[in-house]
Amino acid sequence: MKSIRALTFDLDNTLWETDLSILNAEDVMAAHLRDLTPAAWMADFSLETFRAVRQQIVQEQPEIAHNLTVVRRQTLVRWFQHQGATEAEAEELAGEGFRIFYQERQKVKPYPGTVETLSHLSKIYPLAAITNGNADLMAMPLGEYFQFSLQSQHFPKPKPDPIMFEEALARLNIEAHECLHIGDDIEHDVIGASQVGMKTVWFNTHGRTPEQAVPADHTITRLEQLVDLLTPHD
Repeated sequence: MKSIRALTFDLDNTLWETDLSILNAEDVMAAHLRDLTPAAWMADFSLETFRAVRQQIVQEQPEIAHNLTVVRRQTLVRWFQHQGATEAEAEELAGEGFRIFYQERQKVKPYPGTVETLSHLSKIYPLAAITNGNADLMAMPLGEYFQFSLQSQHFPKPKPDPIMFEEALARLNIEAHECLHIGDDIEHDVIGASQVGMKTVWFNTHGRTPEQAVPADHTITRLEQLVDLLTPHD
């Protein structure tokens, strides 16, 4: 792949297992809020009830669905208002709950080989991240290998819309065909990046068997395979 001059990566379920970090962050958040509020306000709180309220928020305001920070804060506000909190109390508790959640959400465990692979590739290519999540990559240890990270909450639309891919290309100052995008989501990553002309790698994280052919240029099951893929062979 001699024409490749830069690499862009998805984050969640590409560099780490997202569900583990999210579940842990939600547990820590709930425990913290129980310490701050009357017992009755958190008596019925569970991840299931919290996510049900979140789904209501998204259904009512689909335009904010890609902004996970706003959705989570609004969900907490509604939860506490339904428990009898004043608007000011609900806003304060939502802010504190999100602060704890976001702090814990950054404590991800990279997939095996991720650190070594990124360290190697970052010495050869500029690396950037394009995510529909709200992980703060540049505040994590992995951030040292990246030039920048784009989050959908800062854009009008999430992947697979072309806007974030085009912004990444502009910042990297390269043409679309000179960039290789790596991600686990067929629609958001493979199709989204392909539509703007980028080369793509589907990272089949969990060894899935798709119902239809995946329109990626390459498929990998371990991130280390990128090194061989990008190494010229005679």
